[in-house]
Amino acid sequence: MTKKRKTEKQRARDLHARMPSLRFGEALALVRSGSTSTTPSIEDARRALQHVAASADVHPTWRERMRHHLVMAADPDWPAPQTALDFCADLCAAAGQPPLNEARLHLPFTMTDVPLPQLVHSITAMARAAGVRRYQTWSGIQPPASEQAPRESRGPWHQATQQYVFAAALAFAGPLHDLLQHPYGEVPPTGDVVYGLSRVAGRRSQCRIWTYTPLGLRVQPVAFPRPWGIEPVYGSYAVATSAGRAQVARALLADALGGSAPTAQASCPGCQGTGWLEALDDEHGAHRPHYRQDGRSRQLACLCGNCRGTGLRPLPAEEFARQFLTRPGPSWRMRRSDILHWMADHAPLVESTYWSCAPGLQIPYIDAVASCLEQAGFVIAEGEDGCGVDFDWRGDLGAWITLPAHGVAGPDGRPGSVLGWSSDRGWYVRPESDRSAPANQVWTSPLRVLCRGTLVPRPVDLVAELAHLDQVDRRDRWEPPMDLTADSYAELLAYHF
Repeated sequence: MTKKRKTEKQRARDLHARMPSLRFGEALALVRSGSTSTTPSIEDARRALQHVAASADVHPTWRERMRHHLVMAADPDWPAPQTALDFCADLCAAAGQPPLNEARLHLPFTMTDVPLPQLVHSITAMARAAGVRRYQTWSGIQPPASEQAPRESRGPWHQATQQYVFAAALAFAGPLHDLLQHPYGEVPPTGDVVYGLSRVAGRRSQCRIWTYTPLGLRVQPVAFPRPWGIEPVYGSYAVATSAGRAQVARALLADALGGSAPTAQASCPGCQGTGWLEALDDEHGAHRPHYRQDGRSRQLACLCGNCRGTGLRPLPAEEFARQFLTRPGPSWRMRRSDILHWMADHAPLVESTYWSCAPGLQIPYIDAVASCLEQAGFVIAEGEDGCGVDFDWRGDLGAWITLPAHGVAGPDGRPGSVLGWSSDRGWYVRPESDRSAPANQVWTSPLRVLCRGTLVPRPVDLVAELAHLDQVDRRDRWEPPMDLTADSYAELLAYHF
């Protein structure tokens, strides 16, 4: 019985499974173009090398390199095992970076989003031959112990390395051809910055923002917008929702305009990007930007009312998302110059001379949680002991709410509990401790995390989970999530409108 040949759609599904960054339609287009053959031949590789060696728009150093490969390709035993390492070094030279490891065959990280399915397939074959199940194409595969000197071997590993050489040669004549216009080993010229999205593995609705060179090389991720002087925070966005797309737009606009640096176009003109003001009198009638990041002079500092402590001026994120992010995905790209041109027309820079202070960014959200608690029948302690907010000079926001009559009890049977929140960790509940108890006893008491994995949950969801909790008998690990899936600052801003 003859084996049925795979259809174009089946081959596209296989390619899509190996390269999740591609949409199915893009994978199908690559299949139909004939550029996804998983078994390029030695003749295909030789023709590709001849094309690059004779190309007038390729830099002389690269033409000389391809001529060297052509001379080696005349050998009947070509490609030898060392040839694969040479082509790996060439791929890294095209990307302008040193090889990750001299013994590992890989694809440079900056080429992650370049459509190179033949190279990806060859690395997958090497992983199977080496018995490796978990790997990344950019980290590469090292030959198994039995193949450390596979010159005489013709097994699966040797065949996979041959396919790696053939695929690299075809890549230089195809998707990577433009990278060969600069001298061998030099960093490709960047010129304009290009923004793009890439899917998070295992989460098809989540995307990260990256910057790319005009030639398609991935450069670095774009951080969540934060006030000036704060350590960058990275994460992904839920692009399937309008709120998630608005967060993407806000991050894009902020980064394109220079972030919250004092001289950047995106920084708040009142606090000059710090998020803080310094009062010039006890009545806070006059202010100036507050630059100290060490916590000193805190009694004179207050949050900037113009930006609500975010360090950024108002940005038309929703309008930008409606116009440019209707269908965001791995193929979405936009130049920084185009973003700046759009911003000049829709949100020109306006100087501000009026500076005022304001309550914290998290206060409207905490008020919404307190209101939801009261509507559900919870009693909040009166006075200053009932509710409060905290500020961290590293950029973390906090809050706490005391519920003296809450039915959740700890091992000692004391009534009452305390809700705590942090912008980088989320919510927790713990029994209310004796205020005269030592601090180490307070922080070793039982604690339960609420709405785990969501830093700014909806108040109704938080209260619903709290209402079904009848006992706190263990101490959960209250720590930042491994992978942030939303910008907590942007989510808190939504409660101001």
